[in-house]
Amino acid sequence: MAEPRLALAGCGTVGAVHATRLVAEGAQIVAVCDPDAEALSRMARALPQRPLLFRSEQDLLASREVDAIVLCTPHARHADQIAAALEAGVHVLCEKPFVTHYETGVGLVKQAREKNLALFVSYTRRARGHARFLQAAAGRIGPVQFVSILRSQPWLQTHGRTWRMQETEGGGFLRDAGASMLDLCLHLIPLPVSEASVELYRAGTAEVDVCASVRLRFRGEARVELTLLGDAVETLERIQIFGERGTAGWCQREGVPADLYLKELGGALESPDPATYRIPTPDIAFLTALRSGRRFDAETASDLYDAATALPTIALVERLYREASWR
Repeated sequence: MAEPRLALAGCGTVGAVHATRLVAEGAQIVAVCDPDAEALSRMARALPQRPLLFRSEQDLLASREVDAIVLCTPHARHADQIAAALEAGVHVLCEKPFVTHYETGVGLVKQAREKNLALFVSYTRRARGHARFLQAAAGRIGPVQFVSILRSQPWLQTHGRTWRMQETEGGGFLRDAGASMLDLCLHLIPLPVSEASVELYRAGTAEVDVCASVRLRFRGEARVELTLLGDAVETLERIQIFGERGTAGWCQREGVPADLYLKELGGALESPDPATYRIPTPDIAFLTALRSGRRFDAETASDLYDAATALPTIALVERLYREASWR
């Protein structure tokens, strides 16, 4: 197609990140949408060309001024917004975790295929060098026996007054940050999950989970233990993989150089530069696909960020919330 006309729905922090990436690629963001007039104005001022301003997605889609939309809105609203965009013939890049219910996601993927429209999900971690190296490393040291992950950040302190604290908006740290980590786990161990359990913890007056302790067992007896601390004072991510033929890991904390390593049985320690393993972000992949005039009605998606690839993670997150023990 000709240069796609993009819209950005949701002008908060995450929307600003997407805008920066897209502008850097020369994208035409012709419209922005947010019910908050101040956020809308702030985003408009940050763009190189003044966009059309809308207070609702319905009005934006009815304008017929855009070819594609990037959704950076509350999780619980994604399903209706995606369906409306697809019905209007508009391509969609949706923030992770996609939708809150698996069957809804299946229906939206089907709708996108039938209309030959792109429906991508922004699992940005899939593009990051450390995640891609760890997936390759898992193949070298596997079969994987055990994965341990710790993710901590001041999520509650940062988002305590936002929709992320509201259950009706799809808030919760497991659904928000945890989905990315679970998505990585499903790529590290590409086997069915046979057992899953989670303990969820609230903090203060939050009505959603702020911390979580997740345990997964996969067919073949591989195990994952994932700890999510959303009320921490430090942002930290630590991943350790133990396989039959070695170990691999990653650690990143504020103010300290990141550490990525692989130690195969009988081999020397490898400490690669994660930057060399990076691939294009979801924003770039989405823009490239639209510019190329690709079709999107294939039975099997070829793109790393196609919404069909997000469905296993959505199913697992939904299962964990359904079966959770609250503390």
